[in-house]
Amino acid sequence: MPDPARPRTGMPSHPAARSPSRRPVPAPPVPPPAPSPGPDPLLSPPRLVPGPPAGADPPETTAGLLVRAGAAVQAARRRRAARHGLPLTAVAVLDALARTDGLVQRELAARVRIGPATLTPVLDTLEGAGLAARVTDDGDRRVRRVRITDAGRDRLHAARPAAHGPRLPEPATGHVEPIREYLIAVIAALEQDHRDGPW
Repeated sequence: MPDPARPRTGMPSHPAARSPSRRPVPAPPVPPPAPSPGPDPLLSPPRLVPGPPAGADPPETTAGLLVRAGAAVQAARRRRAARHGLPLTAVAVLDALARTDGLVQRELAARVRIGPATLTPVLDTLEGAGLAARVTDDGDRRVRRVRITDAGRDRLHAARPAAHGPRLPEPATGHVEPIREYLIAVIAALEQDHRDGPW
């Protein structure tokens, strides 16, 4: 019987000399997925202020509101003057003659702020209705002056309040001076400078 104290022939006597074990090597742990990076701030679209709803018109400018208000006032005055059988321009002509009678046509056109060519048919209408008359100047027969008749004064007296309306609301106390300054700037741009203005 072999001696159990003696090592077997051909077998390694030291544990380190034994063949390595064939245990499976565990796989390295899989790292969790990295969170997706946020959008690049250099490539992201900027945040925009919410605009008006789809299909809504943009707000009107101050200049646009001024034009709209002026047109509304003129339309109301035309309707009111028409009730007295006169165009609004004819009322303005009679009003200018009532203040300074006997103006030549060029002066009268400047007072009413219309062109001489526009004034001529208005005077034809007023003269045909007996409300004004074109007469020859006593000192220079080449000059013709326009005079208002008594019938024209009576008609103007009835039509003037209507043509000067409608009554408009006054702005709030703190808004009066800024509004006046803006309106004066508009008038200076369009009338005094004789140009179309910055619009």
